[in-house]
Amino acid sequence: MLRGAHAISLDSKGRLAIPTKFRTPLQDISGSHLYVTLESRDYLILYPEPAWRDVEAQLLAMPVAGNAVLKKFQQLVLGHAEALQPDAAGRILLPPSLRKLVRFDAEVTMVGRGNRMELWSRTAWDEQTAAALDIDEDELAEELGKTTLRL
Repeated sequence: MLRGAHAISLDSKGRLAIPTKFRTPLQDISGSHLYVTLESRDYLILYPEPAWRDVEAQLLAMPVAGNAVLKKFQQLVLGHAEALQPDAAGRILLPPSLRKLVRFDAEVTMVGRGNRMELWSRTAWDEQTAAALDIDEDELAEELGKTTLRL
């Protein structure tokens, strides 16, 4: 499982070093083969190869004929997907086109989300965290009451 948030700096070529905490699980899952793509303007998603294959199959199976919204989403995610191979130092090169779409500068945050990782600009991640900390407790309790999640 990929968990936790890690502050990372991109080098001048757009490479980042995958945190050591994530390297071992990635090796176990996929031998380090990764796929990067986006699904919004806010962040990039990094999938280990087996997780990406599942996502890709689901996207390809979506009923896009006659559904412009699903077709656009499928095109967005599949059309921007790129295979990445970490180098000997555990670094990956993020494609410049994707870095530009999510407005990355040199400071990013890598967030483990179980079977995938998200890459956020440090500023955007800090904003998301602040918004999450400001959630109304009564509203949260009401929404949690609608689920089977018990914290």
